[in-house]
Amino acid sequence: MSSIHVVAKGDTLSGIAKKFGSTVKELKTINHITNPNRLKIGQEIQLKKESVLAVQLLVLDKDRNPIPDLHYFMEYAGKQVKGLTSVGGLSKPILTDTPNDLVRILIRRFDGSLKEIGSVVSGYGNKLVTLISPSIKVNAKTEKHPDMPKGHLPNKSEKPKPIHKPHAKKTPTVDKKDLGPKVTPTITTDGKPLAKVEGDIPDLRFLGAYVGGEVTKEDIEAAAKELECESGLIYAIARQESAHSSFIKIGNNVVPTILYERHWFRKLTKPNKSSPSPYEDIYPDICGSAYHQVKRGAKDKVTRLRSVIDTKTGKEANVDDIYGSAGLPQYKRLVKAYQLDKSAALQACSWGKFQIMGFNYKSSGYSNVFEFVKAMSSGDPAHIKAFLKFAKSNKTLLDGLQNKDYIKIAEGHNGASWKTINPHYASNLENFYKEYK
Repeated sequence: MSSIHVVAKGDTLSGIAKKFGSTVKELKTINHITNPNRLKIGQEIQLKKESVLAVQLLVLDKDRNPIPDLHYFMEYAGKQVKGLTSVGGLSKPILTDTPNDLVRILIRRFDGSLKEIGSVVSGYGNKLVTLISPSIKVNAKTEKHPDMPKGHLPNKSEKPKPIHKPHAKKTPTVDKKDLGPKVTPTITTDGKPLAKVEGDIPDLRFLGAYVGGEVTKEDIEAAAKELECESGLIYAIARQESAHSSFIKIGNNVVPTILYERHWFRKLTKPNKSSPSPYEDIYPDICGSAYHQVKRGAKDKVTRLRSVIDTKTGKEANVDDIYGSAGLPQYKRLVKAYQLDKSAALQACSWGKFQIMGFNYKSSGYSNVFEFVKAMSSGDPAHIKAFLKFAKSNKTLLDGLQNKDYIKIAEGHNGASWKTINPHYASNLENFYKEYK
């Protein structure tokens, strides 16, 4: 049985409850229905509270590595659930009583005491609450110093010569299937115990050299002429996809704007349709369900903070289960995924001014995704060339451009489910088109 019922003509909430063995009260609670007599045709009714009242934790360290074997406690409605996080940093999901339940999240310190690290309202829609530690967790063992009399402590002022050379050139870690910091026991030159900790060093060499260059009005007009459409439509897509800039700066590197899609990494790393990705349970931060597209909500009267609203459901979203800000957070996910599967990681991102997905590299004019990414890294001129080829190979997008059909443009660029991603995409294009004119 499906967990969702789509309201049809003549449906009533009491009739739906009777048909599926529920009650009007429960359906009102889990669907945030204030007036049961005002259902809309096409409205989705969740039938099971398991579909909307689950809360699960994902615990990561500062470098977005999962933290396993962490003692956690979740308290709600007078109940307490405890457990250990999995190898992927996940807790077991809990099922709250109502959407209004406040869930307190606590962890056990090394000394056995408990520390509250956050709280979240259950809300409408299952939540994955991502908790990121300000520190990096390492598993190391303390060793006895040689020739130290019983009861004596080592000299605090004695500092061993560090193994790490801060100014030495670091070689990126590649093809490392077991991500995160690793500890190797060793000794100093005078025989004292020492723990050598090595983490993941990001590898950005797959990004070609940045050359620069802007997309001019003449470039847009030339592309429009070739596509037999109006210039304003190409401008509108670029404006929608990369509102601020198609390049950003990370450290000393100028890199293209990306959006990392963890559900595509999951799909691209499956050995076959019926088998799961080998990385889903171990690295849920970079291999898992789709992040939510959201819009800004109203300010809270007490906290003065703005909520975020899921564009698919229209209800408040969990801020820890959305794409996150552009820039470093996106690249942190990408460089980790790249160590696990280079091709899948690059294909799982949208790139540059027109945010073309990496798996569209062939239709964008490139023989492999690595050439595509190097071109996207070079500058804006390569972006419009790729878009030109992509549009020519995409019948729906090309038809939309040539007939100034904003809905077809949205579908061609984002797929048939574009409304669930961003229901305002087509209207935004129209507004940006008018801005260009």
